[in-house]
Amino acid sequence: MSTLTIRYSTLRDAFTVFGILFYIQVITFVLGLGSAASFGDINKDLEGNVANQVCGLITLLVPLFFFIRNKVFLSKTFYRSNFFLLVFLLCVIASIGWSHDPMLSLKRFIALLGVVFFAGFIAYNYSLEKIAFMLGCAIGIAALIGLLLAVVMPEVAFLSGGIRDGAFKGVFAEKNAGARLNAIAIMLLLPMIRQRNRWALFCSFFSLVAILLAQSATGVALIISGTISYWYFLTMIRLGINRSQLLFLGCTLLYLLVCLFLYSNFAVLLEMAGRDPSLTDRTLIWELLAPFIDSQLLKGYGFGAFWASPDADAFITRWGYIGNAHSGLIQLTALALMLGEALFKQYRAVTANQAARFRASALVIIGLFAVTNYVAYVIPNYRSAEFLVFCTLALTFRHHHATYPESSPAALRQRSSGRALPRDSARA
Repeated sequence: MSTLTIRYSTLRDAFTVFGILFYIQVITFVLGLGSAASFGDINKDLEGNVANQVCGLITLLVPLFFFIRNKVFLSKTFYRSNFFLLVFLLCVIASIGWSHDPMLSLKRFIALLGVVFFAGFIAYNYSLEKIAFMLGCAIGIAALIGLLLAVVMPEVAFLSGGIRDGAFKGVFAEKNAGARLNAIAIMLLLPMIRQRNRWALFCSFFSLVAILLAQSATGVALIISGTISYWYFLTMIRLGINRSQLLFLGCTLLYLLVCLFLYSNFAVLLEMAGRDPSLTDRTLIWELLAPFIDSQLLKGYGFGAFWASPDADAFITRWGYIGNAHSGLIQLTALALMLGEALFKQYRAVTANQAARFRASALVIIGLFAVTNYVAYVIPNYRSAEFLVFCTLALTFRHHHATYPESSPAALRQRSSGRALPRDSARA
């Protein structure tokens, strides 16, 4: 009697696909056909969604079992390499103690932990090249699904009413969030687009179409700034500048000065582009929320608990629910340190010439996350696939992945068939 043998790698890949589909909202969309989205609805947002809770627990418990089985938590390197990310998580735990709704903060912390653990599972099991290819293509396929829906069910794929009438959202609950994620997908695939990988070109094309149909200035700005930034760092890599720490640091500082100049004149740039300098009334919202922030400046209201506090009632009555939360200077400092640690890891990998082209892309993406967080709730948004991408790039493990040399017969056979993931080379 023959038996069916399922390999561990098959189960690992199936679970990874499940988790990615969940965090890019494909599963949520299919289960509720768009009705499961809670964006803009405070009651649904605070109560949560049963399907999301079940899927979130799965993406938490399976990686937790995996890490315990592989003794990840017993490694001192794990704590040293991810120190500030762990500090941030400790700050979130501490905020439960002073939260205006401790149970809500606890639930959101568990959801946050699910993203971090699942991202760690991906980072542990796959190389950076495979991670970039896998996440980029998955988001591109989600964009394709949304575009197909636009043909057969336009009332689901497009927004109706208001200032965003006719904008494309696809499978995502909010059109700007979808546009940002599609822009990040293109950034992830840039190293492979350069090498004319057919799957990368195919998926990035649909992501680009989705961004244009979404009429998202943020998405377009991310693509333009990200591509220019990646080209800048790639040029330095091709010229070998990254091998000189001092020279590479000088070029990076020059790049940062240009970014600061553009930032100081962003209102002028928005007006030149014909966009709203107030960032669609975001600056007005920040001014209105300033008194609430000042009243709980140091510790905040607890992780994700601001909208459940009495202070938020007046704002909700007048302006409605916008979904973001204030967590105080303590968590803000921890967040800045976590972002800095992630940037430094990628920067150091570029200077060490370790898969430099992919590391340069990761460096640019994390930098874009830091900027995007200024106008949108991205990190640490446990419902955002962008936070999953960030954690995947930020987490470091001592575990190393076996790779084929560029000239190996296996690599040559895969390259000739066009199915290979392009491997980064130390040569320009």
